[in-house]
Amino acid sequence: MKQLLRFMGSAVMAVILSLGIMPLAGAHQPGAHVHGLATLEVVIDGAAVQINLDSPLDNLLGFERAPRNEKERQAVRAMALKLHQADTLFVFTPAARCRLESAELESAVLAPGLLASAADSGKGSDTAKADASDAHAELAATWHFQCAASQALQGIEVRLFQQFSGLKRIDAAVVGPKGQSSAKLSPKSTRLKW
Repeated sequence: MKQLLRFMGSAVMAVILSLGIMPLAGAHQPGAHVHGLATLEVVIDGAAVQINLDSPLDNLLGFERAPRNEKERQAVRAMALKLHQADTLFVFTPAARCRLESAELESAVLAPGLLASAADSGKGSDTAKADASDAHAELAATWHFQCAASQALQGIEVRLFQQFSGLKRIDAAVVGPKGQSSAKLSPKSTRLKW
């Protein structure tokens, strides 16, 4: 099921790009690294919803390098725990009955074991997987949701600001059955509607 959802998200993005629709520039692109800013892409394909977040690690952790001590490793684990609890980060239209299928977190400077969900925490290493001197490290997160009544889905309340005080603005793009839209979210404006 996870592979099918990943494929569907990739297929939808391929169609979007083939139509000349460009997703928002991600924070990971050269020259676009801005503290306080993240990008969010929401792709709705029938009952499947994929959400992608790209953010400088500083927005989520307060530092952008591999952790240097146990306190910093614990901060990474706490961040990962929050990101794996997507039902507290994204509140869908209740009637749509959406549930999380999977969450994936990636960073060039953070070990996969630190980013694993609580259920998977013993499966990876806690040691850095990349050059710890990377001055502009990013985090990419992907969540896959399945909605039992997707026709009722009218929006998402994005609660990332409440969990991560380093976030000041999120540039969001939505692609779905009603077309495409974009919005600039802030701590005072957290609702995506379509």
